[in-house]
Amino acid sequence: MLDTFLISFRLKNTYRVNSIIYMFKQIPIIRRVLPMSLYKNQSLKIFVTILNTIWEIISVFLVKIIYFAIMLIIPLNFMNVFNFRAMLQLLFFLSLGGAFFNTGMFDPSKDKYYAVILMKMDGREFVLSQYLYTLFRHYVGYMTAFMILSFILQYPFWLSYILPLFIIGLKLIAVSVYLKDFKRNRKARSENNNSPAIIGFSIGCLLVGYALIFSNLIIPIKMMLIVLIILSILAVILMSYVLKYDDYHQLSHKLLKNIDSLLNTDTQDIINDSYHKMITLEADTKSNKTGFEYFNELFMQRHKKILWKTAKRQTYMIAFIIVVIIGILFYDVETQKDANNAMTSILPFFVFIMYLLNTAKNITQAMFVNCDHSMLTYSFYRIPKNILILFKIRLREIVKINLLPAIVLALGYMAILFICGGIDQAFLAFISFISIISMSIFFSTHYLILYYLLQPYNAHTEVKSPIYSTIISLTYIICYAFTKLELPILSFGIVCILFCIGYCVIACILVLKWAGNTFKIRN
Repeated sequence: MLDTFLISFRLKNTYRVNSIIYMFKQIPIIRRVLPMSLYKNQSLKIFVTILNTIWEIISVFLVKIIYFAIMLIIPLNFMNVFNFRAMLQLLFFLSLGGAFFNTGMFDPSKDKYYAVILMKMDGREFVLSQYLYTLFRHYVGYMTAFMILSFILQYPFWLSYILPLFIIGLKLIAVSVYLKDFKRNRKARSENNNSPAIIGFSIGCLLVGYALIFSNLIIPIKMMLIVLIILSILAVILMSYVLKYDDYHQLSHKLLKNIDSLLNTDTQDIINDSYHKMITLEADTKSNKTGFEYFNELFMQRHKKILWKTAKRQTYMIAFIIVVIIGILFYDVETQKDANNAMTSILPFFVFIMYLLNTAKNITQAMFVNCDHSMLTYSFYRIPKNILILFKIRLREIVKINLLPAIVLALGYMAILFICGGIDQAFLAFISFISIISMSIFFSTHYLILYYLLQPYNAHTEVKSPIYSTIISLTYIICYAFTKLELPILSFGIVCILFCIGYCVIACILVLKWAGNTFKIRN
């Protein structure tokens, strides 16, 4: 089994090296310097192997520490209940939902496909070696995070070695349930396509965990420790079942059946099939517009289910949350002063919220799959003047879609400011409304200009632009950093509005000058 694990590690490292080389060869300036012989350069592969090993070690600790910070420490601090009992209770519900949602065994990954299907490796040895390694990563990562927390919360240090076992116990319970289910009905579940029941269960555990803490309902520590002991004992028992399970090879082939067809058929056909189900094809679809306006009108009508569905759901959710908050403010008048102080300084936080709400990235993908993938083969479609015309039309439509939840959110923000601060907050409420709208327009423009200037998709609708992926990641990091800022509405709002206007003007200029060369299908 150790030999199988080492072979799989070398296999994973090889295609990571090739992927990195391919990524660099997509960068215009660098690709001219890098020769094709680089793929077989042994020195480079050794260097990347060392980096990959270092990153593998760092990620074991880093991922769990970040997880604890985002899911436990920050929320518990926000609710002023950051203590050992609350942490343990919340962690139980999060781990319970995560155990069934992400087991670490039923992931139809490419390295599993290469090893079991193409290289004919023993499915049992491969799956077990990878899963045991996954459990080891979980134990070491959680143990490190618990050690750090033991210094903060002052609980016994030795618990840092015991507590990870209950999380592993939950994962082993989930895996055992799925393995028994496969033995019974021969249907392999995939973590890339969880059932609605599993998704609902995981979300339910998440909501219950936070709701209990928010309501100050803490389970007695003795009861929690009994549950932990039972789960730790169950982990030992179920580990024996997992190790002795004899259907891993058949499970692997069932699990990888879909990925086999994915890698050996046209990905474009598969994606088009999924989009086609959501396209509205009506024989009497008409428009009084002409030119690119007519072209865009037909696209928007046929794809309205894809384009508007998420925005409408977001709007309903935001409206519900706002109504609940306003109800709480009227019910508990004493909280209005504290809420007013918070609302006048948390406007930067809405940058991250608008980033999460904006659907422009998904809209541009739909545009490529169902429109530009075919139209980019025509030369007139890439004339700079025509590109700018269609860019402006599309920007207008994307802004309209994303303004639906943005306006509701901005009106809710204004209403809360009026309730908490009265008419004195009228000007600040107006600035906050315009700035939230500006954020929505900015993100709509941002994703569309990235699509036109970097056009990341190849003929199989795969993202093949490292610059695009890097900018998307940096966008997330920068937007998340705004959650740590507290700035006055007036100064931040005015800067936000002016930045949005300037960004839109620059976007149009860049599209006119450069999109003629960049807006094309990647090889």
